[in-house]
Amino acid sequence: MNDQGGKQRCWLCALRERCSLAALLREAGAEASVEIDIVERPAGTVFQIPEGCVCVLRSGAVKVLWSEAPKRPRVIDFRFAGEFLGLDSSLGVEPGKRSYETLQWTRLCTLRGSPGHAALPASLLAARLAGAIMPVYAHNRMMLASANQRVACYLVRALDALEQGGGWRPGLLPPVPRADIAEYLGLRAESVSRALGEFRDAGWISGKVDSIEILRAEPLRTLAASAC
Repeated sequence: MNDQGGKQRCWLCALRERCSLAALLREAGAEASVEIDIVERPAGTVFQIPEGCVCVLRSGAVKVLWSEAPKRPRVIDFRFAGEFLGLDSSLGVEPGKRSYETLQWTRLCTLRGSPGHAALPASLLAARLAGAIMPVYAHNRMMLASANQRVACYLVRALDALEQGGGWRPGLLPPVPRADIAEYLGLRAESVSRALGEFRDAGWISGKVDSIEILRAEPLRTLAASAC
């Protein structure tokens, strides 16, 4: 299916105060002077970020995949509304093994650079890319924690992104399949279900895995922090 969408200027967007790309454009002094491509993709679409592009997730949820033949792609991360996708590509170094798959109907804001040139100053893009490295180390530490701690880390990660980028309603997380969460956390699907069940019994969350609502964030934050 072909991508759908249009163009928009960031300063006209209602989400600009919570968007990473809009913040980057403000820092570059270019928020009012550039047009952003709005691309819509249905659930289940696999795609890569073109070289030289700066992309941010406007709405929806995306899983980050890593492919090493002959193995099937594995889930290594998620992206939620307001977060960058493929910052490496903005500087021309996007790994060919990485791709993205939409988990629901998704809208992307994309700023395209001219051939051979970055869409924004390389110094700004490099600074954002350097900041994105820290969560990788946190994820590596988290993989040594208990199942409940890892699941709490995921819930807090999704909640923080939701609060930054907006969502259906406060506390309602995007629908992410249990198998994808388990793969990202290095757990069995049953372990994820067990942890979520304990959190429900404690009154911290409600709903099934595809409609989790955070009721009490602080206990989850405390448990997640203990994983580091």
